[in-house]
Amino acid sequence: MPKLGRKDLFSPTVNPGRAPLEQTLDPVAASRDVEKVMVMLNPRQVNALDQVCLEIRHTTGMKFKRSMLLRALIDGFLASPPAFSEARSYQDIARKIMESFHREKQGP
Repeated sequence: MPKLGRKDLFSPTVNPGRAPLEQTLDPVAASRDVEKVMVMLNPRQVNALDQVCLEIRHTTGMKFKRSMLLRALIDGFLASPPAFSEARSYQDIARKIMESFHREKQGP
C-alpha cells in the first residue's frame, strides 16, 4: 500500500474480469493540425471535468483526459449551435448554450 494509505495512481481501475475497451489515441491530439489554447477554469469546473474523466476511466478502462473531454463537448455544441440573436447578457448566452445540449433530448 502506498504512503498515506491511498491507492496507487497507476493501479488498474477496471474490474479484472472485464475486458478493457480498445485503447486508441485521441485522433485530434495525434493530428499535427492542432492549435494550443489556454483556458482559465474555476476549481468547481476543474473538479467536475476530473470527476467525469474518472467515471469514464472506471466504467470503460480508457484514460480520458480533460482536453479530450473539452474537445468532445465543443464538438457536441458545434453540431447544433444555438441562435444568439435574442441574447442580451452573459447569462442569456450561457443559458442558450446549456439548452443546446438538452435540445436533442427534448425534441424541437
